[in-house]
Amino acid sequence: MKITALELQTNMPDELKAFYAEILGLPLLSEDERSFSVQAGYSRLTFQTDGNSQNGGYHLAFHVPGNLMAAAVAWLQDRVAFLYAPGASSPIVVHETSQAEALYFYDPAFNLLEFIAHSTTPTSHAPFGPAQLIGIAEVGLPVKEVTKFALELREKLKLPRWKLATALFEAVGDAEGMFIVVQEQRPWFPTQNPAVALPTHVQVQAPATGRLSQGPFVIEAQRSATQV
Repeated sequence: MKITALELQTNMPDELKAFYAEILGLPLLSEDERSFSVQAGYSRLTFQTDGNSQNGGYHLAFHVPGNLMAAAVAWLQDRVAFLYAPGASSPIVVHETSQAEALYFYDPAFNLLEFIAHSTTPTSHAPFGPAQLIGIAEVGLPVKEVTKFALELREKLKLPRWKLATALFEAVGDAEGMFIVVQEQRPWFPTQNPAVALPTHVQVQAPATGRLSQGPFVIEAQRSATQV
């Protein structure tokens, strides 16, 4: 699955635009008084302004080349404050089950961001920078019934379950892109911040076309050119 577009809400548009376009250096695609969009590899990230929206709560991850996690640390360390796993001395978290390494940090609205490198992610010999963000890798979806919603995603969009699943957590998709379906109020790793359901519009390329609407979530899927 490939996440091609993600639309979120914020009451801090100016601060987030400065962060994503200047601190992270992502190309600014468009902006007006109601929204702005940046490009992260093959993914378009949009924030819509809503003065009633709350700060924080969203979780999304970006792919980085499989061999550049240490370079990502060096590049980010003067730009963000890393979030460490309990007892860890390095900001790099090794997810052995997923065969991936990850970094975690906040944006100015306290949305939880992640850089992730799967063992299957292509490598790169270019210096690390904004151009090394391959695309959006994950989108967090907090729901009341994890098993039920994850099953709906898998059946309607013909997506696989990724690795292990519990009643509180299930990843749906693959190493290219996945939905992180979690129980509402379950803390987002590696923080103690509870997961909350916020307006989220996702466009993906998946094995099956379809549209799902669940609470504040809208997910639209189309087939990629290679799947038609």
